[in-house]
Amino acid sequence: MKKTILFDLDGTLTDSQEGILKSIKFALEHFGYTVPDEETLQLFLGPPLVDAFQEHCGLTFEQAEETYFKFRERYGTIGKFENKVYPNIVDLLAKCKTEQYTIAVATAKPEHYAKDILDHFELTPYFDVIVGANYEAGLLHKKEILKKALTLCGNPLTDENGRRLAFMVGDRKYDVEAANELGCISIGVTYGYGTEAELKEADAEYICDDVDEIADVLNLEEMMVRR
Repeated sequence: MKKTILFDLDGTLTDSQEGILKSIKFALEHFGYTVPDEETLQLFLGPPLVDAFQEHCGLTFEQAEETYFKFRERYGTIGKFENKVYPNIVDLLAKCKTEQYTIAVATAKPEHYAKDILDHFELTPYFDVIVGANYEAGLLHKKEILKKALTLCGNPLTDENGRRLAFMVGDRKYDVEAANELGCISIGVTYGYGTEAELKEADAEYICDDVDEIADVLNLEEMMVRR
């Protein structure tokens, strides 16, 4: 049976921190809101930004939504390209392609931005499915995004012996929690924006400190299936 591997984008495939944080500051400053300290700004990397503006800046939903649209003005033209691919990601994607995985991106970033970024870094050919947030359609949170991506991949989640065939790789608790709820093997990575403690608390099945360790996990799981 064909296996599925799904990747988060920000903090997993690419280091997008610079563009996101600069665009957040741009939006908050435009409306005269206080910009949080750097430690708090790190908490904006992962969840839907409308939620983050409310939680960490004390904005109402209406204010947060307005600020998010201002964020998009800068991010959509400049910020999305203030970004870089993590080391060895291309090698990992090539390995997964060679081994006949169905490969997907499942990101809380708006889908059109995700596609622009993957195109920019020439990563698009590695992916069979790309699913991101769609604010207008109400597709915002990781569980719903991951569920849609799994459906589009079209592969079973388990084999005839009940062994799981789908992996989710991400750097934040949102990735791990969604993977666990939907029956995927959850792989948390510490080289992104989450901490090891956060990933452990979310019950990540594997925690990897670099991209090469993700490949090691896939090899280990393959050996277990063959037993």
